[in-house]
Amino acid sequence: MIIDIHTHLAAPGLQPDADEMLRMRALARHAGIEKAVALGNLIAVGGPHPTPEQIHMVNENTLRAMHAQPDFFIGFCYMNAANPEDFSLAEIERCVVRGGMRGLKFWVAVLATDKRHDALLARAQDLGIPILYHAWYKAFDQGSGESTPAQVADLARRFPKVQIVMAHLTGDGERGVQDILDTPNVLIDTSGGQPESGLVEYAVRRLGAERVIFGSDWPIRDFGVQIGRVKGGKLSSRDAELVFRGNAARILGLKP
Repeated sequence: MIIDIHTHLAAPGLQPDADEMLRMRALARHAGIEKAVALGNLIAVGGPHPTPEQIHMVNENTLRAMHAQPDFFIGFCYMNAANPEDFSLAEIERCVVRGGMRGLKFWVAVLATDKRHDALLARAQDLGIPILYHAWYKAFDQGSGESTPAQVADLARRFPKVQIVMAHLTGDGERGVQDILDTPNVLIDTSGGQPESGLVEYAVRRLGAERVIFGSDWPIRDFGVQIGRVKGGKLSSRDAELVFRGNAARILGLKP
């Protein structure tokens, strides 16, 4: 069975749509996905620079999804490091400590090199939870707060005890893999764009299978296509099991 480390709630609005969640779960289970990490509906609620009120709304949607389908959804708490530190720490308390979320999610509000992350990463370290951080190398239209893999690597060096999942292998490319070679606390998820032949194998060869983790980026990308990029690779059964399930189970604290 597969654990998907990177999904979003599809339906816009103030609350997650029950029918859409059921459809997502049915499609995921059909593809062999046992559990999905929900990162919230970031585009529909708040955009790239969400206010505290919008952050609260996104996380509330994720909590509702977790409560509606506790055997399927695992929540990550969405963060914007540009928001007041007191609010962000209180939101971690609400969503992770009391609400049962298992990690933090950062998108494109500020760069990973920004020191406003420090208190939030320190709290993640105290709680022993991972973070998932958006990264991408773009030839043009790179957002002012959109981090590159090199910038995520900088964050990882400052917090070597925090497990970081760097999103979007295809968006990061071979250069992104090379950027995190010396940061063993960073895994890279397999999502991002359309599959490129040989890229998953390259990441496994350079980083080791223990540092490559399956993510679909549903609903932006299709479950089947994203699974195919791993199954179509020349991976051993051991390495494929780590990518599809073992690594996620380890960093999320799930039973083997």
